[in-house]
Amino acid sequence: MYTRRKRKKAQPTQSNYNYIPDENTFNDSLNSHNTTPISSRDDSFNNRFFIRESHNCYTYFLNLKSKEAFDLCRIDFKNHNMCRRAQPGYLSGYSRLQKKDFSCPVIEERTLKDNPNIYKLNSIKDSCKPEFYKGAMVVAPNRDYHYYRLNDEGIWSHKPGYKHSTIYDSENNIIIDPKLAARDYGSTLNYKDFCGYYCVPRNSSYKNMTHKKDKYERNKDLIHVRKHHKETNTAHKEQKDLLKQLKIGKTNNYFNSISKRTARLLENKKLMNNQRKTRKKTQKKRQKKK
Repeated sequence: MYTRRKRKKAQPTQSNYNYIPDENTFNDSLNSHNTTPISSRDDSFNNRFFIRESHNCYTYFLNLKSKEAFDLCRIDFKNHNMCRRAQPGYLSGYSRLQKKDFSCPVIEERTLKDNPNIYKLNSIKDSCKPEFYKGAMVVAPNRDYHYYRLNDEGIWSHKPGYKHSTIYDSENNIIIDPKLAARDYGSTLNYKDFCGYYCVPRNSSYKNMTHKKDKYERNKDLIHVRKHHKETNTAHKEQKDLLKQLKIGKTNNYFNSISKRTARLLENKKLMNNQRKTRKKTQKKRQKKK
C-alpha cells in the first residue's frame, strides 16, 4: 500500500496529461479468460504516470486496472499530489481503513469479501487450480498491508504503493518466497506479520475492486438525495391536497375511506345516468303527443 519515500516524488509532465489510453489499456472482461498470462515482465502498471500513481499492491495482486481510477488521478494529483487507489473491503461497503484494521484477520476478511472467488492455501507447496495464480499477503501491524503475486515464469513480484512493480524485497534480494523475504522498510513500516498464500482467478470477470469517493463526490450524492426527498415531499403535499378536495380526512383505515368515497362517486354517477335516461324518455313521450 505505502512505502517510505527516499527521494522527492516525481511530478507529471504535460505529455502525461496529454496521454489518452487506448481501449486495450484497461481490463476488459470480454478479453480476459481463465488462461490470461501473469508476468513480472508486464510493464503496464509502470509505463504511464497516472496508471502507476492510481494503482497499488492490491490492484497489482488482482492484476486489475481501472480507467475510472486513471481518470480521477489526472484530476486529484493537481490538488493533492496523490491519487485515490482501490483498497480491500471498499467494494463490499466496509468503512475507510483505520489503524486498528491493519491486522491479518481484518485485511484477509475484507479481501475475501470483495473477492469471494479467491481462496486460501495452507502452504506455499500447495498448488492453485490452472485458472488461478498464487498470491500472498502481509501486514505491518497498525500501519499498513501489502500483497505479492507469483508470476507464470516462477518469479514473485509486488508493487509498493504508487511506485514501480519490482521483484526485489526491502534488502534488494530477489523474492523467492514472500514469507522468507525481507519486509522491513524502516520505522513502523515493517510487514512482519505473514497472513498467508492465496489463489487468485486469472479471469478478471471473477474479481473486482473499487476506491472510496472523495468529499466532493459524496456531497453530490447528498445533493441528489436531498433533491429526491424534496420531490417526495412535494408529491406527498399534492396527495394531501387531493384527499382534502375529496373530503377524506385522517383515518386509521385509509383504504376503507378511499373505498367508501369511490363507492359514493359511483353511486352518484349511476344516479345521474338514470336521471339522464328518464329525461330522454320524457322528451320522447312529449314529441309523440305533438
